[in-house]
Amino acid sequence: MDALISRTIDQSTLRSHPWTNMVDDKNSVYMDFKKQPKLIRTHLEDLIPLKKWSFVEEFYRLIEWINSPNSLLESNDCVFNPIEENTDQQYAYAKKCSGRLMILFRDIPENCQPKSTDWLLDNLLTLISTIKPGFKAGAIGLSQSPTCYLALGDKPDTGGMGVQITLTFLAYGKNERRCYENMHEVLSIAHSALSRINKKIKSGEVDALYGA
Repeated sequence: MDALISRTIDQSTLRSHPWTNMVDDKNSVYMDFKKQPKLIRTHLEDLIPLKKWSFVEEFYRLIEWINSPNSLLESNDCVFNPIEENTDQQYAYAKKCSGRLMILFRDIPENCQPKSTDWLLDNLLTLISTIKPGFKAGAIGLSQSPTCYLALGDKPDTGGMGVQITLTFLAYGKNERRCYENMHEVLSIAHSALSRINKKIKSGEVDALYGA
């Protein structure tokens, strides 16, 4: 599957972790799914109207796993955009759907270390592009978003400035059914890649970047 990467850090919006509520939607508030996993299936509003499609269950499973005690990563934001006309000329399909998942190291200081965040981005790029290379009806875009980690301080001299990794899920199809079936495949590949990343973190690959 295609993995697309942007080395340009998105400077348009400075995020925080944890965040409070969205500027344009005061009803959208931060929820710590590590502490409240049961909320995943009831409070992700974008997915609820589409729950008859199998990709929604795959999305839930991904978010549940990444916030579970078995993961050394966690999520911070999730968005899904339903079916629309496809304008991406490199993919010859009539329809498109997309989603976004922002992830970070659970060990918060790692998110403020460029070596660590670049390692995460590069490993995701490699793994995603090598899992099911023949699948061409979807892609995952990878980018970094600047983030103020409040646990480390919110002042320039406190060391709390870092990034999150944004995964943008893209799926295409000739109609709604095929588009959502392909999104299921995209999310499955993302889940597999992140599981392998988790194993690499547990084995000490990130620590080895610093000679530990």
